Amino acid sequence: MKKAILSLLVLFIAFASNAQQKKPVTVKINTPTVQCEMCKKKIEEYLAYEEGITKVVVDFKQKKTTVTYLTDRTNLENIKTAIANIGYDAEEVKAAADAYDKLPKCCKKPAK
Repeated sequence: MKKAILSLLVLFIAFASNAQQKKPVTVKINTPTVQCEMCKKKIEEYLAYEEGITKVVVDFKQKKTTVTYLTDRTNLENIKTAIANIGYDAEEVKAAADAYDKLPKCCKKPAK
């Protein structure tokens, strides 16, 4: 009898913890300074290590970055800041100057 009650208690706890997990959210972020395949690779690799981010796809032709993340671990502003810290603009968040200076020439904005 004690084993049955203990088993039911363990199952209840397992289901309760599953119900608390939030579903991932997917957003598209304008990244107007993304220029090439190298930019794509750099952003995808960097964001893969950020907490709460589950998927990143950069479309450098459309200049959009699609990010799927868990809202209980990160938020949209943190993701935009992370992109800016790599050296790329992310909507209203401008690239960090020191990170931008370290980008390869092909990844920098074309001179006007």
